[in-house]
Amino acid sequence: MAEALTDTDLATVAELMRTLGHETRLRLLDALLVKGETSVGELEALTGIGQPGLSQQLAILRKAALVNTRRAAKLVYYSIAPEAAAPATAFLTRLSALPETGGGMPRRARGSAATFAKIL
Repeated sequence: MAEALTDTDLATVAELMRTLGHETRLRLLDALLVKGETSVGELEALTGIGQPGLSQQLAILRKAALVNTRRAAKLVYYSIAPEAAAPATAFLTRLSALPETGGGMPRRARGSAATFAKIL
């Protein structure tokens, strides 16, 4: 059985989840995952996210350390910083590895009305 997260780890995972819980930021991260290192202009073209919204969302991703930046002359390039998502990845991996308990929605009974009557 896995150990419980510390308060610090919980706060880190919660903050990361809040950052990831935004469609525009997820779209930017997805574009970076697919394309790799990408300039701001390319990200704008790939995602359809215009300025200043693009800059604002990239700043949030930078602050959360989810992306790395590299400057080449006047261009700024972004890439994924995979180590930043490690705490949330570990938590979600643990969560997704839970065995199925049989709970959830009941299965729909198959058969005729006579079969249903037998069940009752």
